[in-house]
Amino acid sequence: MAVGMTTERDESTLLLTFMHNMGYVDKMKAVEVRELSEALALDRQLVEETLRKLESDGYVASTRQRGGEASFYLTGKGVIRVCSIYT
Repeated sequence: MAVGMTTERDESTLLLTFMHNMGYVDKMKAVEVRELSEALALDRQLVEETLRKLESDGYVASTRQRGGEASFYLTGKGVIRVCSIYT
């Protein structure tokens, strides 16, 4: 794999662990795609696609609270997945 390239698994793991470490673990602490994209220096479309896949797998959920933009947070299943990375 070339330097700077990531796989879908890497992006998923990066997003999940970042969201966990930043405390985005409930509806009131949900984070917008733009914020995640900027914080992780990843393409916004890539972040959104990865989050939608994680949402379909049950690891994150979305809400529309701040100005109608979709915001995401970890579900209980997502927290368990992150914790399993460290064990």
